[in-house]
Amino acid sequence: MITLPFRGPSAIDLATMPDLAGLGSLGTVTGARVDPAVFDYTASIRFDWRLYRHDVAGSIGHVRMLARAVPEIMPPADAKAIEDGLLAVCAEIDAQLHRLVPLGEDIHSHVELRLRQLLEERFPGRGEDMGRRLHTARSRNDQVATDVRLWCKNACVELAGAVLDLQAALLDRANRWPDAVFPGYTHLQPAQPVLFAHHLMAYYEMLARDLERLERAYVAADVLPLGSAALAGTTFAIQRDRTAAELGFSRVSANSMDAVSDRDFAVELLAAAALLMAHLSRLSEDLVVWASDEFGLIALSPRWAEGSSIMPQKRNPDAAELTRGKAGRVFGHLQSLLTVLKGLPMTYGRDLQEDKEALFDAAKTVRGALHALTVAVESLELRADRAAERAAAGYSTATDLADSLVRAGVPFRTAYDAVKRLVQHCAATNRPLDALTVDELRQFHPALGPEALAAAPVERSVAARNVPGGTAPAQVRQALVAATARTAVQRQRWQSLPCLTQPSA
Repeated sequence: MITLPFRGPSAIDLATMPDLAGLGSLGTVTGARVDPAVFDYTASIRFDWRLYRHDVAGSIGHVRMLARAVPEIMPPADAKAIEDGLLAVCAEIDAQLHRLVPLGEDIHSHVELRLRQLLEERFPGRGEDMGRRLHTARSRNDQVATDVRLWCKNACVELAGAVLDLQAALLDRANRWPDAVFPGYTHLQPAQPVLFAHHLMAYYEMLARDLERLERAYVAADVLPLGSAALAGTTFAIQRDRTAAELGFSRVSANSMDAVSDRDFAVELLAAAALLMAHLSRLSEDLVVWASDEFGLIALSPRWAEGSSIMPQKRNPDAAELTRGKAGRVFGHLQSLLTVLKGLPMTYGRDLQEDKEALFDAAKTVRGALHALTVAVESLELRADRAAERAAAGYSTATDLADSLVRAGVPFRTAYDAVKRLVQHCAATNRPLDALTVDELRQFHPALGPEALAAAPVERSVAARNVPGGTAPAQVRQALVAATARTAVQRQRWQSLPCLTQPSA
């Protein structure tokens, strides 16, 4: 597989870099001239230049294949000169020494134009012609599809690494307070006590599903379209399997028309990103609620919670609130691409140019949220006394009393009615469950006795839920051990996947 011989920005970091200023006059590799207003509207260089490393790598894979498959058209010596020239173009853009002039209408045109210029400087009188041979047996249609697939694979790997970091932060906090009780809510009303670690592990499991979706998106992108040319394939005896091996693709596309028009892989990445962002938004909402004075369950760290411009006593969970807001932005990108695709005739249409900005911004937004929430979680401090107090509030162990009646042979619905009347009585008289005498309990059902009261303490309630997936300490400890091992395996797997771009040290 091709590995660029120098480190540069990662796929998503490229999406966060500012556009190059002073781009100059636009040009095309075909020499076409259209009205400047139209060209300014249709040119994609201002955002797709971020694919330059993937475009260079794709072209290197293509020219290596041509040198082996059709050496009469692409002599090996010329292929080596072209590869060296492509690496020089990549190095120029990496360093931002070269300001993309002469400028192509898109990054693919730009790389080729600059390559031809460099080759002519090195091989006067034949370098331009040498560079013009690079596009043999390919079209921009299959070229751009290849670049975007390479970018998506890299983005999946980067996002997965950020998800694993957040999972590790959740595990760290869960292991710090493995036995601390915490209020569990339904409808944001006190429901039943749980362990704080159990609550955190709920988000770990959500993120585990997000990793599965990112893996499916990676697999969907892991198909080489290069060799499909414009839509019908090529008349040259190319070796697509060789190109796939050079570029780290596991398989080649089966139908040339589908290959140049397919953006399902981009939809799958955006869908994975959208659901991941929904999960991050839910975590953010819990952090906002827990940190409020009304709940007071956690303390906010100054590492991520900012102060008020006018109220010196305040600390605001800004990163969590922004994550809730930015979720809609990512959802919109998914809807945007689906709308682009739903009316396209076979095969390629320029509409597909709209896939890139959605992908770039969604990946940047999600990764930013993952990084910010990892800081929030790893600096989270539980107010254990307050959490224990709230875990016992609202008669949260009432179900345990009903369960004790069921064990005495009472049908659950009958037990439910009895305990409901009991709780209503306690609420009206402002008394906790454990303040009632046995005689008072039996006014609500003759089977209510000391056994029922013994089931009422919060710790007893939590420990009683000793079933797989339950909140009992024994179950949670097993879950933490298993999750720690899973995270290590997943990190190793993701780090082993072919990834074209290597972030700078």
